[in-house]
Amino acid sequence: MNSDAVKSGITLFIVGLIVGGFGWADIEYYLTELPYEVDEALYYLGGILAFIGFIYFIYRLVAKSPKPPETVYVPVPTPTPSPPPAPVAPPAPSQPPQQPQIKEKEVIIREVVKVKCRYCGMLVDSTLSRCPNCGSPMS
Repeated sequence: MNSDAVKSGITLFIVGLIVGGFGWADIEYYLTELPYEVDEALYYLGGILAFIGFIYFIYRLVAKSPKPPETVYVPVPTPTPSPPPAPVAPPAPSQPPQQPQIKEKEVIIREVVKVKCRYCGMLVDSTLSRCPNCGSPMS
């Protein structure tokens, strides 16, 4: 429960009672020379303030503040260092060292023949079925 919120609710309730009481007393006993409308407005305003303060006070008493989420401790295992790799024995001197295999690169050469379009005269690959410039068939 937030004590500041409860205190503000009680304070608003008391201020509303005082303002409303002053308005009522001025209406009944003509304490000041304020017009009747001002006295009536003070009376109603005080009643509204007291009502709001009372509701706020009760709400803060009943309403529970949200609890922060509980933190759960989950132990994280610490990584253990792995053992060093076992030493590799050098090859026996009687065996000749193996030569690494070298792969030869394969190169494909492709020839493209170009022909002139009979409509626009542009050089076009012979594999195309239509001229990319004018769109005419290449047959």
